[in-house]
Amino acid sequence: MDHHPSSRRGRLRRFVAAAVGLALLVPAGAGAQLQDKLEEARAKVKAIKKDLDAARARQEALKADVLSINRQWAQANAQKQAIDGQVESTEEGVEESEDEIGVLQIRLNERARDVYIQGPAGVVEVVLESSSITDLTDRVTFMDYLSRSDANLVTGIDTERQQLERFQGSLLDLRKEQKRLIRQLKQQSDLLQEKWKAQAQVAALIQEKLDEAKEVVEDLEERYARQLLASLGGGGGRPPPDIDGKPGPFFACPVDRPRSYIDDFGYPRSGGRTHQGNDIIAPKGTKIFAPFDGKAVEGSNSLGGLSVHVYGAKGDYVYNAHLSRYAGVSGFVRAGQVIGYVGDTGNARGGPYHDHFEYHPGGGSAISPYHYLNEVCGVGGG
Repeated sequence: MDHHPSSRRGRLRRFVAAAVGLALLVPAGAGAQLQDKLEEARAKVKAIKKDLDAARARQEALKADVLSINRQWAQANAQKQAIDGQVESTEEGVEESEDEIGVLQIRLNERARDVYIQGPAGVVEVVLESSSITDLTDRVTFMDYLSRSDANLVTGIDTERQQLERFQGSLLDLRKEQKRLIRQLKQQSDLLQEKWKAQAQVAALIQEKLDEAKEVVEDLEERYARQLLASLGGGGGRPPPDIDGKPGPFFACPVDRPRSYIDDFGYPRSGGRTHQGNDIIAPKGTKIFAPFDGKAVEGSNSLGGLSVHVYGAKGDYVYNAHLSRYAGVSGFVRAGQVIGYVGDTGNARGGPYHDHFEYHPGGGSAISPYHYLNEVCGVGGG
């Protein structure tokens, strides 16, 4: 869990410092045997540190790769969301044009049927059937109106058909781009899974080296080992983070390692919406933590899928969405307590697994949590 300040790097420094400091703990006149053990321990810790540095360099390179993929995914997802909106609007245009063509075609068909039944009225018939000059004028005017009305119907149908063709052409292009972006998102999601797997292997190697270093310390005589191991202690809980001289709201990172996020607050979403949080991407099933003490409330909706709100004492609340499952802890929770697990429920299907994390200070509108996340998670996920 990441709400403790001690990192693996810090622990290694303490191992090295402890090995060096042991020399100061050896009482005057102690035998050469303990000194030999100390020198051997120093040599082993030095070799372990070399392997550990190489593993950490690999870990940092993987983190950079994941962050780059995260940015590409966020941009591609924003493009897809925008195109989804354009597709929806264009489909509505196609439907409206088809409806208008149908209405005009019905009116034209009715006019053609009337002409077929009654027969075309020629100029001679109009003159012979007229009882007066006024009647004749009215009949000619009416015939002219019918002629113009028929022409307008034909022109209207032609115009709507041209509009329909434009809509259909645009829709075809949009759907091609939509499919391309879906493929791109799938590729990025698959690549992320490979990077997460590699990160897990490196993390296991780092832990192995740390355990090895601990064994070196424990091999020393008990009375010195106790003092050495005491210097490795983790201390208490993390103090409130500090941003611009003011206490930050979070005491724990909302998502366990490995994880990655960027400041994608405000990115476009379908339906004219904008992204109201930061997506913290992580492997499926990664633990999600309460960032502060509060009341956890489980829920679900069509966009966010399985979700958990955590309401703090000062009115602040956070919203976690797209969970794969709940932790079953509705009610009071402590900072750092597991409240759910990363997934892709709701409208997140097809993309990388992630926790959509929103922060609402004072219960008001959402703001970007990015800088506050950096305080407890490390920049971009740590």
